[in-house]
Amino acid sequence: MKQKIIVNTLMFIFMLLFISFFQNVFGVSNKMVGITVLIIGLGICEKDLTYNLGLLVIRLLCFLLAMGIFSYLSLLNPILGLILNFGFIFYATYVMVEGNKKPYHFPFILGYLFLIFLSPSAPTDLPGRLVALIGGAFLIVGLQWLFNHKTYDKVLNSRLDQVLNQLIHRLERLLAKDYGSCEEEVHALKASMGRFMKAIYERFGTNGSFNKEGVEQVTHMVAYEKMYYLLDEVTKDYEAGLIDDETLEDLILFIKEHRGGHHAYSGVSMFDQGATSVKDLKQVLLVLQTAERDEYSHDQRKLWEQILKPVDCESYAFKFAMRLSILLSACLFVIQLFGLSYGRWLCFTIAALVQPDAESSHRKTVERLIGTLAGAAIFVALITIFKEESQQMVIILLSSYVGMYLNRYDLKMIFITIQALGGALLTATGSIVVGNRLFYIVVGALIAYLGSKWLFPIRRKEIKEHYIDLYEQQKNHLIETPQRNPHEAIVDAYHYLEMGELEDEKYLEWLDVSFEALVQAQL
Repeated sequence: MKQKIIVNTLMFIFMLLFISFFQNVFGVSNKMVGITVLIIGLGICEKDLTYNLGLLVIRLLCFLLAMGIFSYLSLLNPILGLILNFGFIFYATYVMVEGNKKPYHFPFILGYLFLIFLSPSAPTDLPGRLVALIGGAFLIVGLQWLFNHKTYDKVLNSRLDQVLNQLIHRLERLLAKDYGSCEEEVHALKASMGRFMKAIYERFGTNGSFNKEGVEQVTHMVAYEKMYYLLDEVTKDYEAGLIDDETLEDLILFIKEHRGGHHAYSGVSMFDQGATSVKDLKQVLLVLQTAERDEYSHDQRKLWEQILKPVDCESYAFKFAMRLSILLSACLFVIQLFGLSYGRWLCFTIAALVQPDAESSHRKTVERLIGTLAGAAIFVALITIFKEESQQMVIILLSSYVGMYLNRYDLKMIFITIQALGGALLTATGSIVVGNRLFYIVVGALIAYLGSKWLFPIRRKEIKEHYIDLYEQQKNHLIETPQRNPHEAIVDAYHYLEMGELEDEKYLEWLDVSFEALVQAQL
């Protein structure tokens, strides 16, 4: 808990300093741009996007410039706004949801709404705003590098070391006449593979392009983990007296050399002698050699292919993007057409509550209503007791700080509500603020509920089935055409298993198919 307090306090200070720095560099009028940049930067820092920082800069520049231009043009005319808002919200949502286990669209949508409602740009201020957004793109890349530039190597090295250590430990147990299986080892191996594949997918899968380094790393992880399961047969032969202690000691030495980075193959002959179970291990050695000689196919995709990916109209990301963009763009149109002063809370509520699957949307709707009502009641009590503006500012800051420690959405909403109402109180009377916020949140929750139920509805079961189908496609690719980019298919197949929440049930099938594809791809 002490460590969490220190980390959150430092993060809170960092956020304040970042916003202060941004407005000092790009002007007070662009303070909201700084907040938007910070929200996006921290929101996507959970993913390691440092593989190709140049490509990341291009993508962010496109997103942020479109955000600035569209948010300005959309306010000129309701009809024009309807078209532009739909286009931006759809694209941002689809790109940030497709292929990700956790959706990353919300920071971009929230930032877009901030620029429309909280900091609309005047014509004379537009050039400065675009400059600020360009600067913001580079600052987001800087945040990515700051938080993630060591993540990839750290994850891959630690996970591969864990697999090799488990191999050594199992062989040592065999020498000690311990023939039983160890569930803890199996669970640890699966967990290591999951974290490894997540890092690999973020590094190469999202960019759609593997290099020699990625090919080697995937090969090593799959081959060594397959080796662990091949030891089941080695155990049987050793127990039956078909394998001697010297063979196991040679295997341990071989693995230790590879763990130390010394990939010597002088002891290959030991795989050709003795029991059949030992001979089967030779396939592990062969796929490792093939990867190190860079003999596996791995196409390098062009830049435009990595940026402009085709839209899958059958995917749940497409349906979700359609639902959210229709609801938000329609609400923005009505708000602009009728000049609804507090309509922003309607859009903020819809953006927060509309989730890819109906179950998550319904749960968040209930939690938001509970949190908002509780927060409003606490807020009314606080402003009744503390009437000075300086005291209310302290309440706003404390609410923002305390909210950083909460993970439950309903509890977090209590402090967000206090913070939002406190900020709005500085420019309006308390009763108007509370009444309007509650009204628009209730209306927004109702729209989100009905939209999730009737407009491009998606059940969690459908999402799982979609990714299971994608897994089967990749599995068939590995079986039928293993020579064509097998490593990309291996990583994608695992990712789809994870998205379909079947990584435990079909893990061994995936591992067997992946390893066999690496074997066949040599031929």
